[in-house]
Amino acid sequence: MRRIAITLDAFELSPQALEQAVRLAQRMGAQLEGIFIEDIDLIQIAELPFLREVRTISRSEGALNLVRMEQELRALARRAERLLSEHAARHNVAWSFRIWRGSIDSDLLAADIEADVFALTRLGAALTRSKVSPARATAVTVLFTGTDASMRALDTATSLATDPQRELNVLLSAEDEAGMAQMQELAEKRLGEEAANAHFIRLPDGSITDLLAILSDTRSAVLIVGRDNKLLQAPTLRQNLNSLDCPLLIVR
Repeated sequence: MRRIAITLDAFELSPQALEQAVRLAQRMGAQLEGIFIEDIDLIQIAELPFLREVRTISRSEGALNLVRMEQELRALARRAERLLSEHAARHNVAWSFRIWRGSIDSDLLAADIEADVFALTRLGAALTRSKVSPARATAVTVLFTGTDASMRALDTATSLATDPQRELNVLLSAEDEAGMAQMQELAEKRLGEEAANAHFIRLPDGSITDLLAILSDTRSAVLIVGRDNKLLQAPTLRQNLNSLDCPLLIVR
């Protein structure tokens, strides 16, 4: 593994997601790249003449200003870069930083980002947020479908779950018990000796609702999926990310 990329959002910088990515980079001897997201949809909204901005502190109202918004995004990017630097220095991990502008749903996963693992957090200007993941959440959860990408995702999950206090949950996408047994056998073969410490859970139809319930019940601190997982399909990527209460690691 050579490079791990993590998205850094103007609206919600997640120390938990950063810590997961830095820890993985340290164990794999990989470089960490922070990518600050400037959502083009938000920038285009700022150009609309009829929209107004209400400031939370002063409670004053004014027209949205594109120039001011871009200045504030640059200030938030500097803050994100500083946070990345602090976490990377704490674990002696090499890092880099850049700013990316585009559409989250249509451009993000297709962008020219050379990384073996892509760490995503909730992105974009959401008016409502799901609850913050509790501090006691420590489990590493991986979605396993039997594809080559999900095999690599399983390897990544095993690397993150080496701490004694971390549980490894393997979600198996299977329609029935027979399919569950076949998928579990495939996962156990890949895990080898680590299979004895893993918890295998069936995800019947792969719906986001069932997935969220399992993540909550298992106190998952991170969800790992392969690049070909349907959870990442546009145009639902933004919605799915904003539904998750934990960082999402995409293994290519």
